[in-house]
Amino acid sequence: MPLTEEKLKQFVGIDSELIEGPDTVCKEMIRHWCEVMEDTNPLYQDEEYAQKSQFGGIIAPPMQVQVYTMSPLWPKADREPNSMELLVEELASQGYTSIVATEQGQEYFAPMKLGDRISYTISVDKISPEKQTVRGPGYFVTFLYKFYNQREELVCKQTFTILAYNAISKE
Repeated sequence: MPLTEEKLKQFVGIDSELIEGPDTVCKEMIRHWCEVMEDTNPLYQDEEYAQKSQFGGIIAPPMQVQVYTMSPLWPKADREPNSMELLVEELASQGYTSIVATEQGQEYFAPMKLGDRISYTISVDKISPEKQTVRGPGYFVTFLYKFYNQREELVCKQTFTILAYNAISKE
């Protein structure tokens, strides 16, 4: 069945189940992040400074939110595919097998504290009509991640946009 606007719309707005991240927020991952990013914010590593802050202790850099939810490469997670995975599968079945990331945005709501467990839901937020790009015909697809801590507080909303395109049939 060819891709139609109606077919694509069936993927939009469906939140996945809450997916729990495998790692807790910890000093070691914060340290690695700060080393790689050369980030010297004392809230992330200086215990004495952080204790006196409004947060009452060390917090993780907010941009690090996705780090705590990345599934291990092995063994593969045993869960039902979410709407993002189903859409990417459908696009691939119609020849849109090449993907390039085009944009990401994050909005922060609550700090991640040591010991927090971060979980998330994901949904397809929007899908463009088919566009002719220099890479080939394709669809811009924006996914919406919502990250929560174990207290069910919204930590971050993240949008992630890809271009799924057919590199073979450049028209």
